[in-house]
Amino acid sequence: MFYLCGKLCKMIQRIQSVYLFLVTVLMSLMIFLPLASLGLRDGQSVVFYSYGVNKYITRENAEMINHTLPILLLVCLTGIISFVNIFQFRKRVIQMRICLVNSLLLVILLLLVLIYYHMVKNSLPVGDHTMKLPGIFPVVGIVLTFLAYRNIHEDEILVQSYDRLR
Repeated sequence: MFYLCGKLCKMIQRIQSVYLFLVTVLMSLMIFLPLASLGLRDGQSVVFYSYGVNKYITRENAEMINHTLPILLLVCLTGIISFVNIFQFRKRVIQMRICLVNSLLLVILLLLVLIYYHMVKNSLPVGDHTMKLPGIFPVVGIVLTFLAYRNIHEDEILVQSYDRLR
């Protein structure tokens, strides 16, 4: 029991593990929080989530007008990849490659969010529109994944320098 706790505590002490964990938390929040809100000219509102676009006729009465399954899948995939990558701390080269793949997936996610947002915005008579805070979570995730990659790379250079001294 204490051995497992010691390994887990040592792993969490690495700053790149914290960065990757934050990406996991952000992607988890992105599943449930609205990405954008659009007010229609007729008084109705449209809320854009990662799983779909809901049109609210009244506060209680909502209908799904568009499913955004690719966004939901990428949000889940990038969150899972970040979480699994935390536990690859003994294989730093693989961990760096996974960070690069995850960054690419986050860029694709960001592009998909923007594409779906503009598709919905242009297909409806929109009066006002606002992006919510979770709409920028992919950008924050890209930055955090880059910081994790940089720190993993520094660790790998440090380990290689110790190997040369032996």
